[in-house]
Amino acid sequence: MKTPLLALLASALALVAGATSASDPAVKSGPIRPTGECLVARQVLDWGVVDDRRLVVKSLGKRYYDIQLKNSCRDLNRRPYLTFRDGLQATPLGSGRGFRRGVGSDPVTSSDGRICGDLGDAVVPVSGVRDGLEIPCRIGSIRRIDENTFESVFGRDSGSANALLDSAPTVRPVSR
Repeated sequence: MKTPLLALLASALALVAGATSASDPAVKSGPIRPTGECLVARQVLDWGVVDDRRLVVKSLGKRYYDIQLKNSCRDLNRRPYLTFRDGLQATPLGSGRGFRRGVGSDPVTSSDGRICGDLGDAVVPVSGVRDGLEIPCRIGSIRRIDENTFESVFGRDSGSANALLDSAPTVRPVSR
């Protein structure tokens, strides 16, 4: 008796959700943003830590990103490597290139997926050896910035670097 009742309730909820989506023009199907605006983690070339809640990243194709974390990530400045975790899949460590003096060492990137700031996407600071104690730092938002903004962050204190990033415009891909 409980099974048919649960099935009826689930069907009713699905019908109401479908009717709401169809009548609301703000609800769209498809990706939240064009995938071209997302970071491909295995293409990271350079990165720098602004503070324990923010970092900037350079990837192939002269793409630059401002990444803000949902919470404070104390290991961001303590551990010399980074890996990026795509929220859709867990992946092993790969290798990366580049570093910024005084802000860390080579980033180690993983994931064949794209990091868009969606549910489950995270930055994971790691030491030289993975010991299973790495704590993922969930990404709150990620956006593209220009090269000048990326380069201007380095050599600044965290307060002025944050102010610079907050005032910088978001780069939109040129459609052809």
